[in-house]
Amino acid sequence: MAADLRILVMLLLDTLPMLGNVLLLCFFVFFIFGIVGVQLWAGLLRQRCVLELPDNISYAGYEYWRSYLAAQ
Repeated sequence: MAADLRILVMLLLDTLPMLGNVLLLCFFVFFIFGIVGVQLWAGLLRQRCVLELPDNISYAGYEYWRSYLAAQ
């Protein structure tokens, strides 16, 4: 049992450099897609989500944010 566990741990330690390369590649791909997404949709979704509260609910910062969004 201990020998099998030792083999498994050694195998995992041997694959760490390869996993690092895969993680680096994934980071690079997500980074590039993030840049492309920001460039393609920059400002397209601005002011699309606005908080409209019912009259019976109050929020202390609501008027501040409402005036801020109206000024934009």
